[in-house]
Amino acid sequence: MFYYLALLLSLHAICLSPGWQPSAYVLVLADETYTRTPPSSSRVKDNKSRQSRKERQDDYDDDEHNYLSSPQISALFVTRKPRDIFEGMRAAVSNIVRGSFYGVTGLLVSPLTGGLGGGIAGLVMGTITGVLLGISMPLLGFMLSVYQLARGFISTPEAVKGFLDCKLFDELTRTWQEYSLDDDLEEIKSAIKAEKSQTNNSSRRRVKDTEYYDLLGLQTDASSSEIRAAYRKKAREVHPDKVDKSMREAAEEKFREISAAYQTLSDPNNRARYDSSGVGSDGDSELALDPYVFFSVLFGSEHVEPYVGELSIASTFDSLLRLSKRGESTASFESMEDFKAAVGWNVHVLRTRKREADIAIHLRTRINDYVEGFLTLDAFKDSCYEEAATIAKEASGARYLLAIGPAMVAEANYFLGYRKSVVKWRGPVGNLKKKMLKLRRKASMYKSIVYTAKESFGIISSECPEENLQHEGGVSMTCLSNTMPLILEMAWKINYLDITTTLSGACQKLFYDANILSKEERLLRAQAVHILGTQFYLVGLQEAGNATVSSVDEIKDRANAAFAESMKRGNAD
Repeated sequence: MFYYLALLLSLHAICLSPGWQPSAYVLVLADETYTRTPPSSSRVKDNKSRQSRKERQDDYDDDEHNYLSSPQISALFVTRKPRDIFEGMRAAVSNIVRGSFYGVTGLLVSPLTGGLGGGIAGLVMGTITGVLLGISMPLLGFMLSVYQLARGFISTPEAVKGFLDCKLFDELTRTWQEYSLDDDLEEIKSAIKAEKSQTNNSSRRRVKDTEYYDLLGLQTDASSSEIRAAYRKKAREVHPDKVDKSMREAAEEKFREISAAYQTLSDPNNRARYDSSGVGSDGDSELALDPYVFFSVLFGSEHVEPYVGELSIASTFDSLLRLSKRGESTASFESMEDFKAAVGWNVHVLRTRKREADIAIHLRTRINDYVEGFLTLDAFKDSCYEEAATIAKEASGARYLLAIGPAMVAEANYFLGYRKSVVKWRGPVGNLKKKMLKLRRKASMYKSIVYTAKESFGIISSECPEENLQHEGGVSMTCLSNTMPLILEMAWKINYLDITTTLSGACQKLFYDANILSKEERLLRAQAVHILGTQFYLVGLQEAGNATVSSVDEIKDRANAAFAESMKRGNAD
């Protein structure tokens, strides 16, 4: 199981790459100058902004086909409207490279395929076709490159104006629009209602037994997200480690009961059986694991959840475990949409948006007294320092402070550099520092993955007798547990990148919120986030310097304890 954990951590690291996420909801870096793309709830003042996402996509497709009559060309080359000259240049280079590649490939492959399929005549026709492709494809790529450069040049003034007006570029409609944090939350709530409606087709349905629902404090028509949220809340309340020793036995019993209820209600098939007959899940001890609770216990993220949300590593594990329970491989799905539905991709994307919006709302509340003038600068700094000191006392508090602080400072410096600083070079410098922070953390993550794989193999080879490898079930749990400190450290590197990316989106939502009444308020928000991040970073450095390095046994015990506690769900009757 520990090696499955390491494998899933590596897969999650790949999932953190922006290119892996093919959804317009997912926020990605725009370019060297401009910011990240907004979610679809961007607020504009005309009637077109009130259209549904599908309608706006159709309108955009119609507009694109006015320029590009052949959808085959759009599939081969970059033809979407560039947001500015920078994206136009990238599209131009890409089209030239693609055209050259298609031309060379056609020139070499067409005669071969023609000769194999049609003899001499096929070879002649294939050669002619190859020559035509070798000439036409690079020429088409060059023409489209010029076209995209011109479009990017024309779009640049609008991009500069939109950027300075604190608008965000909508990747779906390819336009600059205002973003409203409150509207975004409303859209997320609507999406949650849609999920609830899809999950439970019959409202307030009749069930034979409501015991499991009552244990979690739920209605019988609760959605999957409501079931998970209720379980997490109850699990924290009755967790055996959260109560006195005298009450631990009763807490363990209660914990097993709510775990059994969650394992039944969280699985659609088991839930349907329970609703009709009152019979619960038999439980699968190997896979009956809630990643959200597991990683929350493992990393101690409860005390900083307002700043980091649910770690995406848990969401990735949840999707992969969901796929494992289906007993299907990716080859068994007819389309990518089927695969996304199986792993709960839409729910994952929705959680990503909600996670960033929730953090932005928390930051808005946290800095409101300073922004509104109720707190002086010194008083606000003191409150930030006190909060950071409180966080540092918790398990892994210093790590979280060092992950959160620099990310906040980088986002605030980037925003203020373009809009407050008289010396405008501070904007590009801030942008460069922000990207370098993410690049360093991404490089550290990949380096940790390689190092963990190498060292883990060495540990197993040197510490595990050869005969253990021949036993049924593979390497012994003792040998595998020796690699847990390495795996845990790798997970922290993944969390650092995840927190950096998430806070970038949350800060952008906070700074670019269209509900802000004045430019001064935007600047005050950014200044307050800069102060908060600075205090977090300073306290994190101080505590990290004073902290003692945990021994291998201590790290191993903590990881194994978190794993064992989570696996209790699978053993619940």
